[in-house]
Amino acid sequence: MPSWLATTISVMTGGILTMFAAWIADRRLTERERERRREERRERFVIRRNDFQRQTLLHLQVAAQKLLRTTGAMLYQDMLATSKSGEWQKQKFGEDLFDNGLSNDHLLHNTETMLLASRVYDDEVRSLAKDLRDHSAHLSMSANQQVAEDRMASAANVQQALIERIGKLVREMDEAV
Repeated sequence: MPSWLATTISVMTGGILTMFAAWIADRRLTERERERRREERRERFVIRRNDFQRQTLLHLQVAAQKLLRTTGAMLYQDMLATSKSGEWQKQKFGEDLFDNGLSNDHLLHNTETMLLASRVYDDEVRSLAKDLRDHSAHLSMSANQQVAEDRMASAANVQQALIERIGKLVREMDEAV
């Protein structure tokens, strides 16, 4: 075999092997790049989900506070009417009695609490929000003032537990960042 042929074969083999090695390296680089982009997408998703969850929890705290406040306002109006008449009576809280319609405000805050709670991942928060809504509803059906006051105290205890649980979850989310 002539030396020029051996040299040519060696050069061609070296070139082919170099191209093959470059192709493998490029493939590895492309795969690493794909994996990095997938990881970035996952990370962005987790951040968005956590931000959404955090904002939902904070809005739920406010909605729960407003719900208990309107529940208390309705109880107060019932107590005022009772003090005037001497008999326990539940008031009708429509547009005709109040500028903003206490009943409508109560319904709005009850619904807002329900909607926000439905978006929360934590089972305990959802359960406490439901308990708060139930206590608020049962209060309006109280047979007498003492039962209503007891139910209001129970609702306040549930609200406190809900707010504390939300606070704990928000702190945990903030610490994880």
